[in-house]
Amino acid sequence: TAARAQPPVAPAAPAVPKPVKASKSQAAMAQWLGAKYRVAPAMLEILIVEADKLSKKYKLSPNLIIAVMAIESNFHPYIQSEAGAQGLMQVMPVIHAKRYEKFGGKSSFIDPIVSLKVGAEILHDCVKLKGGSEDEALRFYFGGGASSGAYIDKVRAEQRRLNAVAA
Repeated sequence: TAARAQPPVAPAAPAVPKPVKASKSQAAMAQWLGAKYRVAPAMLEILIVEADKLSKKYKLSPNLIIAVMAIESNFHPYIQSEAGAQGLMQVMPVIHAKRYEKFGGKSSFIDPIVSLKVGAEILHDCVKLKGGSEDEALRFYFGGGASSGAYIDKVRAEQRRLNAVAA
């Protein structure tokens, strides 16, 4: 008898994050971002609170992490670029497969929190690799090239707006 081919197994759906207790400034930021990017503020609060935790772990500004997320994906967790970058932080799962192992493998990018965690870790490593320069880290995160200056400008402008909203 011939063996029947089994259909591919789809990755498990991400767990629905539990509501979080956001600070007043985090809630204001979630409202502002929600209106700008047309995303539910309650979901943004979860991402903002997580970005704050990651900022402490990786010694990065939480608003830098949030700005990268905004510019990379407009807060749409399932977006994919033509180059294959995926998720909120537009990480290349093939290149960064090892980083996803602790979360269940490269298909775990579909979990928005995993995408955020992996992207923040990569951003942190870029800062270290570039001698502490956040701008050069952003250039490297973006992949370099002629348009990397415009990317840095977009991220920094969004970070300044976030800083103003949070103030």
